[in-house]
Amino acid sequence: MTKPKGIAIGDRVEFHYRVLLADDETEVENSGEQAVSLIVGSTDLPDVVTEALVGKHSGDRFRIEISGSDEVFGAYDPQNTQVIGREKFSAQVQPDLGALVEFKLPDGEGIAGQVIGISDDGVSVDFNHPLVGRDCVYEIAIMTADKGKD
Repeated sequence: MTKPKGIAIGDRVEFHYRVLLADDETEVENSGEQAVSLIVGSTDLPDVVTEALVGKHSGDRFRIEISGSDEVFGAYDPQNTQVIGREKFSAQVQPDLGALVEFKLPDGEGIAGQVIGISDDGVSVDFNHPLVGRDCVYEIAIMTADKGKD
């Protein structure tokens, strides 16, 4: 008896995931109790994660180790660090060193950055992806996979 074909580009997949820093297993992100549902190949997942999903089956659990040198999350760009005036922060959201802060772009889209410095001149915020240059691990548990349209 042959095993059914695995997940392919265009299939809908529901899965749980965790992203960990490889050096100390600190959890950076997780899907929580609700599984993530997506069409394989049509998302913002790193290519290496999409490629790892292809061929897998419902019920599979696996880890993907990602080297920071592979630039999966892009290359560090010093121009993505900006000093923002303190007046841009509300009284309820005061910046703390290391905190993630979110701003609205003119088109309404949100963008997050990490506070890397605070001075009298303003708040230095790094808008590079927080995993740029970091070794990390994705842990994935596939719940269901439905074949896409041919």
